[in-house]
Amino acid sequence: MASTRRAPESSTDSGARRTPGPFRGVLRRRGGDTPPLPRVPWWVAPLVVVLLTRVADAVMIVHLGRDQLALAVGQGFYLYEPVPADPGYFRVVENWDGQWYRTIAEDGYPGTLPRVDGEVQQNPWAFFPAFPLLVRVLMVLTQLPFGVVAALLSVVCSTVGLVLFHRLVARSGGTFVALVATTALSVSPAASILQTAYSEALGLLLVVLALDAIARRRYGRLTVVALVLSLARPIVPALVPVLAVHAFVRWRSEEGLSRAELRRIVGAGLVTGLSFALWPLVTALVTGEADAYYLTQQAWILTEETGWPSWAYQLVGGHGGSAAVEVAVIVLLVLAITLQPAARLWGLEVRAWVLSYGAYLLVATRPTPSIERYAVLFLALWWPFPSLGRSWPRVARLAVLLAVAAVGLGLQYEWLREHFVLTPERLAYP
Repeated sequence: MASTRRAPESSTDSGARRTPGPFRGVLRRRGGDTPPLPRVPWWVAPLVVVLLTRVADAVMIVHLGRDQLALAVGQGFYLYEPVPADPGYFRVVENWDGQWYRTIAEDGYPGTLPRVDGEVQQNPWAFFPAFPLLVRVLMVLTQLPFGVVAALLSVVCSTVGLVLFHRLVARSGGTFVALVATTALSVSPAASILQTAYSEALGLLLVVLALDAIARRRYGRLTVVALVLSLARPIVPALVPVLAVHAFVRWRSEEGLSRAELRRIVGAGLVTGLSFALWPLVTALVTGEADAYYLTQQAWILTEETGWPSWAYQLVGGHGGSAAVEVAVIVLLVLAITLQPAARLWGLEVRAWVLSYGAYLLVATRPTPSIERYAVLFLALWWPFPSLGRSWPRVARLAVLLAVAAVGLGLQYEWLREHFVLTPERLAYP
């Protein structure tokens, strides 16, 4: 009687049947004994984009820094020490506010507010402590100078923050939308600040971590991040509306919102909102003056204005005229971009952040050129066409990325030349 047992499968056929899911259906041109190439990890593409951008910015900073003047202490703006002409990359990145952060990192904060004729003068208490104190710790550990440590810390923080931002957007918008949004953010006009002795890079990382915690419903993690952010940048109140929108959408969803989770959200919101008072409270306790932080901030208003002449002030009771029109146009533009249906690709939390942060800047900041670096933290707003190119061929999508990078780097060059490098044409506070 003939055997009905099947002949054993060849190793090739068996291997083909056992091919894991991600590679199932892959054609093998050489007999099937060569395993398929592994997929590239999700973080590789955004990491390459960010690092290439930082290298391009470094080249521009070195190039423009050759025209930087020799500067002496007392030459119209604050300097920690004299700066030679063409000081090199790690001294150029200390320009402007970097000098204040260097003072804090090397000498700490003063015990009292400095005054001249009773008026509080500009002083380190205007600058939040997380960045300079972290730099101080790393300086002690590495024995490297301030400029090197501050620049490297900013590069690390901004790189991690941008890669995590890519992951955050990719959850709702897909890989291409996330990559082009990350590219646009990394080459936004003032994004060179993300590798200098400024706190924006640390702020970027913390904002992305906070939005990620909200999206993942990690409300305890949010409170920790918010407390750190409250000591890094004065922007933590803008997270509260994001959390409120998140809670409202969850409550309206089919899943609903349990009382226990509602209590956790409310608790996280209270801690986040109240943490804004942490640094002014520390300032008051150390200096012995309850309004020390407010008085210090007022020292940066160089006009006869009283109170806080914010952007919103331009609309409701300020100078009026063209200034009010410009502010109104910007507000309407931000609203139009953020409320368009395609903006859903950013994800709920990122979309809510753009609106909340925009409203916060409108109320809490003054009309100065510094708004350009504050605007870096608008995140996804720098790519206002979320759906553009999603279904295009790969070559066309690559062309979009290259075009965004080229335009952005050109604008960055102009921002560095006009607002950051201390040339004869630019010797005023940015």
